[in-house]
Amino acid sequence: MIYLGPAGVPLSCKGRTTLEGVQHVQELGLNSMEIQFVRGIRMDEEYAMEVGELAKNLGVKLGVHSPYYTNICSDDEKTIEKSMDKIAMSGYFADIMKADVVVAHTGFYTSMSKEKTMEKAIGSVTMLRDYFTDNKFSCKLGLEVMGKQQTIGDLDEIVKICKAVPGVVPIVDFAHIHARTNGGLKTKEDFHAVLKKLDGLKLKHIHSYFTGVKYLNGNELNHVPIKKGDLDFTPLVEVILENDYNITVTSVSPIVEHDAMYMKILLERVLERRQLGLGEVYKVPEEA
Repeated sequence: MIYLGPAGVPLSCKGRTTLEGVQHVQELGLNSMEIQFVRGIRMDEEYAMEVGELAKNLGVKLGVHSPYYTNICSDDEKTIEKSMDKIAMSGYFADIMKADVVVAHTGFYTSMSKEKTMEKAIGSVTMLRDYFTDNKFSCKLGLEVMGKQQTIGDLDEIVKICKAVPGVVPIVDFAHIHARTNGGLKTKEDFHAVLKKLDGLKLKHIHSYFTGVKYLNGNELNHVPIKKGDLDFTPLVEVILENDYNITVTSVSPIVEHDAMYMKILLERVLERRQLGLGEVYKVPEEA
């Protein structure tokens, strides 16, 4: 099963509430939405329950992104404590909404060595995983692959942490991987190599992000609409279909739901070509 949807309330939604956003996602023909706590958690339990019920009734899969500014591998214990509190609280509301996953940022390299930083990260993630387990949260903790060299969180590091802490899942940000590899995701084989790195985790479902991206020297500069970047969604679609991956692809494009719908169009084109026996196609007409 493939789930496509926006990160946050769609731009085209007349109302700006989460409830209206979930409704609008379904009306657009999309089937997932990420709830954004990125700048703070502004929701109460009753409202979270309403969001979860509506999403369930409409068949919209939910995810949650915890606040951006977290560092769970800092050399400052107070920073770690505050960061973990934000992620834990995000998990609390995600559980009420019956969201699938809570996405978290690991943080930045500081004065410690890479080895010590990784040790800190694994320790913090273990405590968070245990908190989720002890409180019987239905959601999983997910760690996002980051887009800058100074952050702990390239794909290999995230997979290493997830292997060390069973039950924690990677959030595969294809734009961030593309940026960190200076445009390394071009072919179907490139995308397949990324997803093969997850094999040892035995995931039943893969959570991912997609957008166009500008980058320099292995660092993400900014997100751009898919058509404005050099990261093509079509070869990823081929890989997903050929390997029958269960996956959620969340649009983190500046034109969030518009690019989610564009990805849906590309998916439908690939499906149509496969049904007609026309083989693979990587380039899409500009008028799409």
